[in-house]
Amino acid sequence: MRAIIDRIGIAKTKRDDKKTIYELEEIISDLVADKNELIRIGQAYKQEFVAQQISEEDITYITTKFLPVLKDLIQQNSSVEAANIEKTIEIVTQLLSVEMITVLQVVGFNFKKAIGEPLTLLLQKLITAQAPIDKQSNLESTKLALICNTEALKVVQDKDASERLDQALGQNANDC
Repeated sequence: MRAIIDRIGIAKTKRDDKKTIYELEEIISDLVADKNELIRIGQAYKQEFVAQQISEEDITYITTKFLPVLKDLIQQNSSVEAANIEKTIEIVTQLLSVEMITVLQVVGFNFKKAIGEPLTLLLQKLITAQAPIDKQSNLESTKLALICNTEALKVVQDKDASERLDQALGQNANDC
């Protein structure tokens, strides 16, 4: 602000009215450009804030429709991980009230990032654990493990190769 006042003062001290008017117009143009930039930044922040908010209708839908289905899905899985997921969902359920979400959103809490992303990962693990193992993939993995073990046995049987491996592993350990 001080810089603008100084620029106006300098422009007024000049005796040439045309140059003074030109400089004042330039100052006004700069101020308008700065204002437009600030408005654009403010709108971008507002859009980001709105994108992170959860509406009351969304909260009601999640608590009445989604959470019961999610609990049923978890109960079908008997693993230890399912018990941990169920505990997490109970905590989330307690947090999912209109009042609690409103208060937390006002202070900047991002439910979608804090709860949505971890919940997505938990469900992904749960679903992946239920998926049948691809026999071809498992066969390929077993084949590669056997090849690796065979090559390791070859190295152990060859004294020079074994010494080179020990030397290489020792050198790599020192590099870390």
